[in-house]
Amino acid sequence: MKSVFRIGFALVSVLFAACSGGADKNAETIAPQSQVQNIQYQILNIFPHDTTTFTEGLEWHDSVMYESGGEQGRSSLAAFNPKDGKTIRKIKLDPTYFGEGITVMGDRLYQMTWKDHAFFVYHFPDLTLIKVGSWPHEGWGMTNDGQRLIAGDGSDKLYFIDPATITETGHLSVTDESGPVDQLNELEYVDGKIYANRWHTNLIYRIDAHTGKVDGRIDLGDLFKQVGITYQPGNDEFVLNGIAYDKESKTFIVTGKQWPKMFEIRLL
Repeated sequence: MKSVFRIGFALVSVLFAACSGGADKNAETIAPQSQVQNIQYQILNIFPHDTTTFTEGLEWHDSVMYESGGEQGRSSLAAFNPKDGKTIRKIKLDPTYFGEGITVMGDRLYQMTWKDHAFFVYHFPDLTLIKVGSWPHEGWGMTNDGQRLIAGDGSDKLYFIDPATITETGHLSVTDESGPVDQLNELEYVDGKIYANRWHTNLIYRIDAHTGKVDGRIDLGDLFKQVGITYQPGNDEFVLNGIAYDKESKTFIVTGKQWPKMFEIRLL
């Protein structure tokens, strides 16, 4: 998910649990499903992207792109015009922080950090820092369903978070036909589904936000050719990581860490 130094993940348990609708922490076993749809896509537009940004979070709002960049010493939060790549505003995080997922809900933008447990809350859209909270897990991707924040920590778990208190209110365990799915990175919530980059793969997983079951996958491996990057499974940090959704056009904008391009795509 992160820099080349991020190695070693805890083995997932053979038992995994999901709360009912994410409302509480009482667990129930979910059996993996047998079929997952292979989702095709069409490229509509190609936009420029800052190759210095180690993309960890991507959000599209009112024709402005918001992006969280990672790595210690150069983590940031930026707003820019996606059509020409021109920066509107950029905030550099303290060098001790490793910036991670972001999401916008109402008049707030939320940003996680990796192992620092810091959780930033900004006023949106001017990005004035309101407060710094704390989160007990690692911070990876983040999105929201309009009421709750939804965040991952590199495991098969997706956590529901009260945005007012930054406390966990429930969780999902994500599964596909092979069992638990971990290393879920950048997230985007759309119409009851959570779309997730899976670190060190060229896949986006579509997850049912109520059950945690993966019901679709999008293979974006062909995009590597268009950005001139050779994909090396498990050994390359220039990976896909960035999913934004345009509600008006019902299209996605995707990119990768330090990629020179972003792609507007429509799912078929």
